[in-house]
Amino acid sequence: MYKSLFISTLALSISTQADSFRDAITFLENAPQAITNVMDGAPEIYKFQSQFGAESSVAYTGQVFRQHLINDLKATMGSVPMGGYPGSVGEAKNMLMSYYNYSEETTLTGIGVIDGFTEFKAKAKSPSGMQMSIEEGFVYSDIQSPGKNLYKKMAGIDNPLRRGKLYGTNLATTPDEYINVLFDMFAENAVKGKAFTVPNGNLAPQTINGANLTENGMDLTQLAQKFLHGAVSYSQAARDYLSVDLGASKGLNADNENPKDGATYTAMEHHFDEAFGYFGGARDYKLYTDTELRSKVSFDSNGDGLISALSEYNTGLATNFGRMDLTAADQDVDFSGTAINAFLKGRHLITQKPAGYKDYVVAQGQVALGAWERTFAALTIHYINYTLWQYSIYGTDQYLFTNFAKFWGEMKGFAFAFQFNPNGTMTDTTFDEMHALMGDAPVLPHADAAKVSAYVADLYKARELIQNTYGFSDNNVQNW
Repeated sequence: MYKSLFISTLALSISTQADSFRDAITFLENAPQAITNVMDGAPEIYKFQSQFGAESSVAYTGQVFRQHLINDLKATMGSVPMGGYPGSVGEAKNMLMSYYNYSEETTLTGIGVIDGFTEFKAKAKSPSGMQMSIEEGFVYSDIQSPGKNLYKKMAGIDNPLRRGKLYGTNLATTPDEYINVLFDMFAENAVKGKAFTVPNGNLAPQTINGANLTENGMDLTQLAQKFLHGAVSYSQAARDYLSVDLGASKGLNADNENPKDGATYTAMEHHFDEAFGYFGGARDYKLYTDTELRSKVSFDSNGDGLISALSEYNTGLATNFGRMDLTAADQDVDFSGTAINAFLKGRHLITQKPAGYKDYVVAQGQVALGAWERTFAALTIHYINYTLWQYSIYGTDQYLFTNFAKFWGEMKGFAFAFQFNPNGTMTDTTFDEMHALMGDAPVLPHADAAKVSAYVADLYKARELIQNTYGFSDNNVQNW
């Protein structure tokens, strides 16, 4: 977590192809001394004074609000048994849509539908393990009123898709269609589904009762959450707020001289902050160890005895950056440090505005996105490995179909993300080959042995494609 920016990013940048991440590193290494001095003076906490006299110019409430919606959607989908929803299929889907298309005063009906007066699910704990209260209150409107939703910021709705349509699946042609497919499957299971059994070799069959699980091995909860991390959070940062190709006032082309709509920040400051909000780190993220990030603890930074869901809470993918750092066998990666250093240095440049600063802000944005992309890559490898492990223990007491579906769903869900960065390292050809190997559902461990063997070989090939793209060491790839 504490390695220097360039040591860590150079270790990450070995690849078989050029990309904006590596180019940005080289560009920043050759920055003039005046720019380097400003970057080196960046604070360790994401806190920046307003150019217009106010104490703070930082604002990204809507982005954090969406992160909480994604997390709470996951919790809800994982809590309903087969056939256990007390309403119609349409109402069961409404429950999920109320997170996806959130409205403070929703018109959707059904048990479990949320609105501004519903209690959010975020919980916080201190490094000592003590439960902490959330500063903002108890219900969604306490975090933000009237609140934002996920639908309006979905890739392909708010911004253009890299290739015009969704790739990586035969189930849908747009991200919005895909999430609706998952919701429809869940709603059917929640109302009409019945528990089913799956074999475990010569051992007793296992009974499966979660509405989020399908007989063909899909975990709808994991697929939905991980897909949204890419199609909303990562997409918004990469295709919108840190972009420079969408017009004169978009992304980092935005004005940095005048207050935005009378606020205490400029449009450029706000766009960079919004990307940081989608990253999901607490404002003092740099002060966390990777162990603390993995443990999902929160620092009471201002000493008020509460944890702010907006500024003292690590959400979204932010904790996973540290988790992948911590579990790298060679300890030669620093996704968390690379990302937060880039966000801090880029934002400090925007505030200080040294001559010629904009190109270096853009470069820092690309470094942050590159660390983000490599975290997706490491996570995909991690869950390929865990899926392979489940195949290897089939027929033993260790095997659980629920874990098999969970790990496969996380693998597939994370693997969608690479298409949402127009300047990402993974090529379209590699992306398509990887997803063809993964499929839309796994070959089940109790299927024909030849089919299982072929699919296991395919997963190894998919892992190799990712490794070759990002230059990860054999030791890391085999042990993530």
